[in-house]
Amino acid sequence: MKKFIYLMAMVCTLGFFTACSSDDDNDEKEFVRNEKIEGTWGLQEVEKIELDGGKGEFYNGSVKITWDCPANTKLNIDFGGGLVMPMDVKDQILPLMNNLANEYLPQILKNVTFTKDGKINATYSELPDEGETSDWKTAEGYASYTVDGDKLIYVNIDADKATEDIDDAEEKAQIKGILQKYNKIPVNIRWNGTKPYFFVDKAFVQPMIANLVAMLEKVPIKDMDADDLQSFNMLKGIMGQLPEIMNKTTTFELGLELIK
Repeated sequence: MKKFIYLMAMVCTLGFFTACSSDDDNDEKEFVRNEKIEGTWGLQEVEKIELDGGKGEFYNGSVKITWDCPANTKLNIDFGGGLVMPMDVKDQILPLMNNLANEYLPQILKNVTFTKDGKINATYSELPDEGETSDWKTAEGYASYTVDGDKLIYVNIDADKATEDIDDAEEKAQIKGILQKYNKIPVNIRWNGTKPYFFVDKAFVQPMIANLVAMLEKVPIKDMDADDLQSFNMLKGIMGQLPEIMNKTTTFELGLELIK
C-alpha cells in the first residue's frame, strides 16, 4: 500500500516530464519547435528561509505552487484514534506542500532536457535513504512534447514503457490506468526573465482529483495491516475533501521554475 501511495504521488508530481513518443509519429506534419525551451534545464538551489516570529521555515526553490481560495478554508487531517486536525489551506497546507516538494525533489530530479525534435529526457534518482546520496540515472524514450504556441506544450505518456519494470500485476494495472487516462498533459509556460515556469493549472488538476477520488473508492483494503490502513484512510479522507475545496479555488498552479 505504501508503494502504491508513493507511485501515485510520483505520477502527480512528475507527470509533467514522464512521457512517450511524439504525436508526429502518427502523421506527417512537421514538428513545431519552441526554441526558447530547448536544451537542458536544472533545478534552482533551494534556499531555507527562517520565518519571522518563530513561525517555522520556508524552502524556496524550483517548485512554485499557487493556491488561492477563500480565507479560513480548512482541510481536516484524520490521524486516526479520533484525532482530527483542521489545517488552513493557504496558511498551513500550501507552505507544507511547497516545503516538502522543494526539500525532496532535488534528491530525485536533477535536470530535464527538451530536444529540438520534441523529446524529453531527464536525469533522475529514486529517493535515497536518509544519509545516502542520490544514484543518478538517465531516462530517455519516456517523454515527448508537442508545441501549441509560445505558452503551452502537451506532454504525452507512454503507459507501457513507464510501467514495464513494475512486477506486481495489480499495481502495474493501477499505475498504467492513471498514465493512460492522462496521456496528453497541458503544461503552461510563463517566463520570469530567463527562467521558464512550467505548470499545470486548475483546469487540469480539478478533474484529475475527482478521478483519483473515485479510484481510491475501488482500492481493496482487506489485506492491509493496521499501519497501511491508517495511512490509506488518511489519504482517502484528504482526497475526499479536495473536490469541494477546488470548487471554491480561484487559482491553482503547480509547477517548476527551471534554470540553465
